Amino acid sequence: MDLMRRLSVMTAAIAAITLALIIPASAAPAERTAASVGPVQLYIGGLGSGPYNVAVQSAVGTAMDSAVSRGFDPARCNLVKGPTVVNQLPNGYVQVAVEYLCAGDPYAPGPTFVLNRYHKSSDTQSNTWYHPNGYQLQGPLGSLYTYAAEGTTPLYLCQVRGDHFTSTDVNCEGQQYVTRLGWLYTTQPDGVATVQLLRCLRNENRQIFDSIQSNCEGQTHGGVLGYTLA
Repeated sequence: MDLMRRLSVMTAAIAAITLALIIPASAAPAERTAASVGPVQLYIGGLGSGPYNVAVQSAVGTAMDSAVSRGFDPARCNLVKGPTVVNQLPNGYVQVAVEYLCAGDPYAPGPTFVLNRYHKSSDTQSNTWYHPNGYQLQGPLGSLYTYAAEGTTPLYLCQVRGDHFTSTDVNCEGQQYVTRLGWLYTTQPDGVATVQLLRCLRNENRQIFDSIQSNCEGQTHGGVLGYTLA
């Protein structure tokens, strides 16, 4: 009976979190302070080979080059994993991997970028920065501004129990913050072509996903996140 009670409590807690996330937090006004805008956070890896010390230096250099190519100041990147030997080569040399977490406001080459939706069996996520490993591209959901344009609010990528979702709440509605994705309109603007970005919930597994289809692709409608550029 104790086990059954514990399982019932756990099931109820998970259901409560899911229900709380169905309706997105209200979009904050565009005048929010810079301190309240969450940073872009990206994990960037590097791989190097050779004698151990050389391999480490090469891995770090590769990661820093990648960070710079993404527009980050290397000083804003902190080592979070490694150096780790991932392969022993036949000649006695090694391959070493490192991973950095870079945070801040990377240089953006243009005023907008595309918000794409990606899917794998256990998760669907929307992302502007990269194609997540192991995910299939499902298609674009419009574009986001790379800066705080008038009438816009930041859109964030968040996570709950391995399920990614987007939110206009910098606190991710009490769940885990992942990164800032860009800015979208809080209301439909005049004279600008936009599409409505909706939060949806899959009926079969309660998985949260974004859609620009008004019927949530036949799934549960969870509310309007905002408006992306068409």
